[in-house]
Amino acid sequence: MNGNTASGPVPLIIDGVDTKTDHTFGVCDPQTGIELWKAYGSTAKEANAAAEAAQRAFPIWSGMSYLERRDLLLKAAGKLAARIEELKQISMQETAAARDWADFDCDMSVFILREAASLISSITAESPPTLEPDSTALVYKVPFGVVLSIAPWNAPVLLGTRSIAYPLAGGNTVVLKASELSARSHFLLAECFRDAGFPPGVVNVVAHEPARGPEVIGALIKHPAVRKINFTGSTIVGRILAQQAARELKPILLELGGKAPIIVLEGADVKSVAMSAAWSSNAHAGQVCMAAERIIVLDSVAADLETALAQTYKEMYPSSSYKPQPAIQTSGVQKVQELLEDATANGAAIVAGEPTATSGTTRSLQPVVLKNVEKSKLFYTESFGPVLSLIVVPTIDEAVRVANDTEYGLSASVWGNLPEAIKVAKRIDSGAVHINGSTIHDEPTLPHGGFKSSGTGRFGGKWGVAEFMTTKTIRFKV
Repeated sequence: MNGNTASGPVPLIIDGVDTKTDHTFGVCDPQTGIELWKAYGSTAKEANAAAEAAQRAFPIWSGMSYLERRDLLLKAAGKLAARIEELKQISMQETAAARDWADFDCDMSVFILREAASLISSITAESPPTLEPDSTALVYKVPFGVVLSIAPWNAPVLLGTRSIAYPLAGGNTVVLKASELSARSHFLLAECFRDAGFPPGVVNVVAHEPARGPEVIGALIKHPAVRKINFTGSTIVGRILAQQAARELKPILLELGGKAPIIVLEGADVKSVAMSAAWSSNAHAGQVCMAAERIIVLDSVAADLETALAQTYKEMYPSSSYKPQPAIQTSGVQKVQELLEDATANGAAIVAGEPTATSGTTRSLQPVVLKNVEKSKLFYTESFGPVLSLIVVPTIDEAVRVANDTEYGLSASVWGNLPEAIKVAKRIDSGAVHINGSTIHDEPTLPHGGFKSSGTGRFGGKWGVAEFMTTKTIRFKV
């Protein structure tokens, strides 16, 4: 069966073969709630079969020369590029993404594959000194084996690609646990590897109906062939998976939630800040782990920034004509609405935008900026929605304190004169700090990951490949 059309349920890929099961579930259009198509759902049986297929393929894949593995990754990039418009259309249908977000999601995936391919030849051994003069030691980087990759729906192609590409570059094989909300996007991505000529079992993909998540993921984590795990998603789920992995003594890379701050210093161009904040807090309806959620401004700049925010939101998101992007689930809308109601009840005031009047069927929210949120849940809680909190502080020290006063530390930005901004950036507890730029930024050559409850480990560049390799020492006398 060809899974690149909507003519039938989306299959799994196990050992290079499209696989049907006895279970199906619906993938729905977030804009309407109407079913787009069905997908075959796995159980523990299919999960175990995928892990075993990856285990059988591991000696084949890891035994290939670096040239063969590099060339196959480049071919996969070519296959993805050739089908990129199809991928964009499917991801927009499954996640309600705007065209510019789908472009970012899919175009960046091609770059990731090409960069991962280029890094394979840089994996080298070392020879540290030894105590005995006639002894030699070689320290190698070797793959773990089978990697379980759990990718989310909010940038399904990009986040799925990186969860596969970096393990493959390190010589591992992969079981991709697709999101049930973007099953076809993840299937099409995996199909690009198969069409590129990867040996059967090197890249497998399983999906499941929501109720079977604990069964399927639990089986994969417990499977003895699975030696490393990576997960991108919420901090709540990340904690659960980390506990399960710890019980099996398996390392796990986690890229989790965020509460990204924008710090605005004296000398900042407040119009540019406002435009960047308006985009980075509302891109993909705010459903981005790097989305700006707080804008922390010195009181000497606050009035000008507040005016700029009000004007920018009026221009970018006019309430009379702007149609906001729907959230992928109504539960996300409900969470944001509850945070807004709590903030208003605790003294928050609107700076820009207009909160949406919601009901149980509401699927989207208007972008909004609030101030005086310090006594509300919104001050600490990741909204994962189009909400920005304006926080005024008297000093740079207080700006840094407020920025760090969160359990998260994934992304941040600082706006101002470069020398001062760099000093402040060094004090922020965040995996990345972007000076005079958006909190939403990712590229294949840079490490990506967080501090604190935003996760452990790094995707991206040489750091991403290193995450999926471990060390092995060989010592001998000559």
